[in-house]
Amino acid sequence: MPKSNSVSDKPHKAFHSTKEMFEKMEESFKICAQCERDLPFPTQVWPCPPNKVNGWRDWLCMQGDLTPKLDPILSGQNMIDLWSNGSRPRPEDSELRESVWRVCSEFLSRPLTIGLGIRMFQLDPYSRPLTVHLVGASHNETLGARTTDLDELSRMFPGHQGLEVVMVGPEVVPGPIMRPPLRAFGPRGRVYISGYKGLYHEFWEEVVEKGNAAKPNLVVGFHPGINAELQKTLHLFMEMEICVKETGSNPFCSLKPEQMPKSPNKTPIYANAHYVSFQGLLEIKEEEGQN
Repeated sequence: MPKSNSVSDKPHKAFHSTKEMFEKMEESFKICAQCERDLPFPTQVWPCPPNKVNGWRDWLCMQGDLTPKLDPILSGQNMIDLWSNGSRPRPEDSELRESVWRVCSEFLSRPLTIGLGIRMFQLDPYSRPLTVHLVGASHNETLGARTTDLDELSRMFPGHQGLEVVMVGPEVVPGPIMRPPLRAFGPRGRVYISGYKGLYHEFWEEVVEKGNAAKPNLVVGFHPGINAELQKTLHLFMEMEICVKETGSNPFCSLKPEQMPKSPNKTPIYANAHYVSFQGLLEIKEEEGQN
């Protein structure tokens, strides 16, 4: 949300006890979580093939005027509670509308980035069901997550054969998505989300290898921890003879700036801003062993 340009504009707040401070923090958390229930706004089935939508500009043109979709969020009780309890004056609707859109872009960036991966590896969701493993999922993706959070994929690929996304990570938050992954094909035309709290190799050994989950057609990591040492990571891929197919800027990165908790004085970052795509060797080795 918009921030004041001056520190002096912020009202001074004193806490009389640690208990009061944590009560206020919990209250603020509940308000923000409640407000996010209204997000993202409903979207339209894509009227053109995914390869014709090359970024946010194309996506926005396809959706048309967002004002009728954003205004109900601005006038909703959750937004009213957010500002009445936030000890700050409410911004102008035009500013608030832009801010809500940036928050929505973070939600939408996730399914659109998965869809980009499906396209890049030329996977065809119309010819067969697809399974995607989302590695390193954390509270960003799973706090308050709903089983419908990735439905933009069904609007991107209407009439697909079934898409399953398994969110795996030690920071996965319990909720509706914490259900078993599919062993067989998912429901046609729908996205099935499940979650697993733990490391990916644990999920693979305990669930996939025992036949309780399908092997993935695509593995996606939104924040796999390689950004700070990207060059060294790419050299490691080369040494391991892993085929790095492509690197670049993500055309569907989040538009919401975020401050790094450990580096508050550095320039804000944007989630899913860049990507590295590489082809694994596992299936190739398995095929060679069978031959």
